[in-house]
Amino acid sequence: MSVQLRVRLPALDRLQADSRVEWAQLQRGDVAAHGCEALSALGQRHPQAQVHACLDPHDLILLELQLPPLSGRRLQAALQGEVEAMLLDDLQDVALANGPQAADGTVPVAWLGQQAVAQAQQLLASCGLSLQGLYPTPLLLPWTEGRATLEAKGEHLLVRSGRDRGFVQWSGGRDVAGVLQATSLRLQQAGVQAVQWVHAVPSGWPGHLQTSTVAAGSEASGPLPAWALPLQRGGRRLPRVAIGLALAAGVLAATGLQLQVSRWRGEGEALQREMTRQFSAQYPEITEVLDPVLQARRALAAPVQTAPLPRIQQQVALALQAVPELAGRVRGMDYTPGALELELDADAQALADDAQHLERWQQAAQAQGLQLVRQGGGRLRLSTGGSR
Repeated sequence: MSVQLRVRLPALDRLQADSRVEWAQLQRGDVAAHGCEALSALGQRHPQAQVHACLDPHDLILLELQLPPLSGRRLQAALQGEVEAMLLDDLQDVALANGPQAADGTVPVAWLGQQAVAQAQQLLASCGLSLQGLYPTPLLLPWTEGRATLEAKGEHLLVRSGRDRGFVQWSGGRDVAGVLQATSLRLQQAGVQAVQWVHAVPSGWPGHLQTSTVAAGSEASGPLPAWALPLQRGGRRLPRVAIGLALAAGVLAATGLQLQVSRWRGEGEALQREMTRQFSAQYPEITEVLDPVLQARRALAAPVQTAPLPRIQQQVALALQAVPELAGRVRGMDYTPGALELELDADAQALADDAQHLERWQQAAQAQGLQLVRQGGGRLRLSTGGSR
């Protein structure tokens, strides 16, 4: 029976084979062992282990969209339409996933660049680990019916409010008590009757809900949700095929069939050219190809470098997490480092014109570390604390 591991990945722009990760080994749903060590060491200890991993909060875009009651292809089309309006990249370049629609019409949605997903998958494979699922940050926390699970992790508050539901709240500002109060109220309004905290209950947590704690080491031991980010299947095969053909040619040459030497020489040259062509197509960054077989082996053995995610994508995610009502109501956006200007449609402008509504938006943006300012022409400006 293969080993089952739960792994909490660091930020993908820092993910390497020697990156230390928090992990837990599960047997029949219980934690049999846990620790924190390098991915490569984990792969050596548990070769070909099946891994269910969750993302770092900095890489996560997790929202809840309000949609009419739909199902099947209609729901997917509606989701893609809503998400495409928020994206700066093509929808086909994004790994998009969603959970089931709730009775109130909300649908949990998460996405990440396909390249980032593929690179994370390839890196784990190079360490001897088989990635089976990649999940939004809070959805591997422990969970039981009617009880939410919370964990303070760095500048973020992770909340799993249901088997397929959760959210991430930024708590790096000074008003941590206000963030905890707002989170408690949100859970109460969602019908949660009790909460459990990983490690310990923070001092500013209000006593409105029945509260308990769970032991360290169980942070990623919860039941798997019904949805995850889609993984790429198949992997890079062309170089391996080329290597196999080269080895087969070597075996045939060793048989000593001298009468076919001249024909084999011609076929070998054609094969060499084809391997060089395939290698150049697969690895365009290597401009000079001397020995495609040897270079392919080295390229496959090299650790995968994960490209950092654009800051603008993180800024858009923070804005939408703070004010989910803006989803699908933005006609255009302008970005400068640290600041995002949104041009609202007529419906969103009407909401922004209401002073109380605007004040709630500003409070929610402040809880995410953003400053929200209403400007003329139906525009909003969201900026980080250090941006002017």
